[in-house]
Amino acid sequence: MKEPAGRYSVAIIIPAHNEESVIDGTIRSLDKIIPAEHIYVVDDCSTDQTRSIALNHTPHVLSLRRKHGKARALNRAIRYFGLAGRYRYIAPLDADTRMSESFIPNIIRQFRKDRQRQIVCVVGRILGRMTNPVTAYRMWEYEVAQSIHKRAQAVIGSVVVCPGCATVYRSEILMKYPFPAGTMTEDMDLTFLLHRRAAGKIVYTGSATVMTQDPRTVRDFCRQLQRWYTGFWQNVRKHKIPWGGQLLDAEVGMLAIEGLFNGLLMLALTSVLPYILLKRPTVLIVPAVFDMFLFMLPTVIITALRRRSYRMIIFLPHFYLLRFLSSLIFLNSFMSVVIASDLRAKWRKLDRYAFREDKEYSTQ
Repeated sequence: MKEPAGRYSVAIIIPAHNEESVIDGTIRSLDKIIPAEHIYVVDDCSTDQTRSIALNHTPHVLSLRRKHGKARALNRAIRYFGLAGRYRYIAPLDADTRMSESFIPNIIRQFRKDRQRQIVCVVGRILGRMTNPVTAYRMWEYEVAQSIHKRAQAVIGSVVVCPGCATVYRSEILMKYPFPAGTMTEDMDLTFLLHRRAAGKIVYTGSATVMTQDPRTVRDFCRQLQRWYTGFWQNVRKHKIPWGGQLLDAEVGMLAIEGLFNGLLMLALTSVLPYILLKRPTVLIVPAVFDMFLFMLPTVIITALRRRSYRMIIFLPHFYLLRFLSSLIFLNSFMSVVIASDLRAKWRKLDRYAFREDKEYSTQ
């Protein structure tokens, strides 16, 4: 498809609902990345100062009078501003996420290598910042998921999710395949749809980074996982995984089996743990040692060294609790969505918090 002449390269679009605590810093962080005239905000019926704060930085603010939800709000704004006709690429950005200065150039470099225009989107790398054991655990999860799983998925053409805060799309793709509504994870929903329609290649590059805001409390951590895992199972049902005959089906199927196995294992362990501790505590030693020295400790050390967050190692005991909770939430989501067929789950917004000084959140 030939691109219309005169189009600017990238539009950044920020969906926002009651994001007054973070949106000012997010837009200001874009000053060195892209001119303000190419930044667009869709205010999804906020009741705080989100709209007025956004207008201080860009005139392109669409205010919706009733709440649409993230997917519909993005689609509405893309149509309203005519972004597909004016830009080659569209980059959705969460209101709590900061792009590195190299994010856009490194993403565009991937598109420009694609002479046959087979790439539909390029996925960057998400970074977290360690402030306590919960955020340290999420930082470790990002490192393992992206350094191992995401890279492997990209090689075999089965990327499971193009994160809404770290993906740039060819503009015509978002016109042909708007963000789907009806699940709690619209980014995964769109990713599955692109696979099902054989729309093109999804590329991952670890050199394009964003810094996102992660839950700081166990309560918010569990809420976020409930949303992610519920959305995962909703999309498994919606897109008929694993019956599509694609590599995506195999990849998602393996992830689902692994997650369910871990959940059932944790549930069983919880049930018999008092008996084991009283009668045969040595039974736990061998699997615990294998897990610690073959998986947890090496990956935590590597993450700590790569991110220069050396205190992470002292939080290792906390990681076991959070892994335990994560496994049970995954199992609970499966029971709710797949077994009980409850597709009406609702998302409870997490508490936002202001970023500290920008230099502390550098994504370089």
